[in-house]
Amino acid sequence: DRIRLRRNPRYWDDANTRNDVVDLLPITSATTALNLYLNGEADIVWDKNLVPVHLTDALRKRPDFHTFDYLGAYFVRFNVTKRPFDDPRVRQAFAMSIDRRRIVERVTRGGEKPAETIVPVSTANYLPAEGLELDPAEARRLLAEAGYPGGAGFPEVSYLFNASTSAGADEKIAVELQSMWRDTLGVNIRLRSLEWKTYLAAMSALDYELCRSSWIADYNDPNTFLDMFLSGSGNNRTGWKDPQYDAWIQEANTMTDLRQRAEKFREAETFLLQTATPVAPIYSYAGFNYFDPTKITGIHPNPIDQHPINAIGRVK
Repeated sequence: DRIRLRRNPRYWDDANTRNDVVDLLPITSATTALNLYLNGEADIVWDKNLVPVHLTDALRKRPDFHTFDYLGAYFVRFNVTKRPFDDPRVRQAFAMSIDRRRIVERVTRGGEKPAETIVPVSTANYLPAEGLELDPAEARRLLAEAGYPGGAGFPEVSYLFNASTSAGADEKIAVELQSMWRDTLGVNIRLRSLEWKTYLAAMSALDYELCRSSWIADYNDPNTFLDMFLSGSGNNRTGWKDPQYDAWIQEANTMTDLRQRAEKFREAETFLLQTATPVAPIYSYAGFNYFDPTKITGIHPNPIDQHPINAIGRVK
């Protein structure tokens, strides 16, 4: 029922290790995690998915509940190889119909920030790009220009998402998006839910029309989000490719001047979001930790939510 880690005297930083035994509890239920913590059976909870959404407002008042900007993006992918999303005007119409604030205020309610960019604004060395704002009138105009006035003649498509996630957030977001696209564009989107592994396989095989997606930073830099959409990237999963975008990202990564590099990334991301639109950002994640700093030391909330376990110990 747990993974037990024991201190290794041959570890290179053993002199600074602050604990002899650490138990990792494989908990998937947010309610169970909170109860274990409140009952003193767990000292730290640092998985953002282990926070009951309906209790976040109450938990924020506690001194042992810590929130911070987390480098993660939640967004919609479009399969640009399939009709009707092979037309950028359709993709842009769908992106401009998303009320991001409504989603974070009604559904996620965890401090997430509405986002029109893929790269979170708190990322190091980042100049925010220009994305597509909520604009229902322009969205309807673009859809009509693409040949579907008022949604007339729009083909049957489905929105893919993964089932059984924390508090059912992905399903709730799917329902909100379905409602927004129906009310703004006059199109009816079917919802398609798959188990996690099957969902990933379907996305990788481009077996979808549009789907929910997310990306968590591997490191604190815009490149970890933007190189995802290079033509040869296995994480692209949209069918979209553009040699000019590839060149911008590659050029940015040869630059040593951080300001010039950030400007090149901004140019590439603005093109990605406003012109090509293989994705539609929705929000940037918020991170959560439970721990009592009067009892636990060595853990510090940070944008990539990484914590060296050997540095964590009890306050003596």
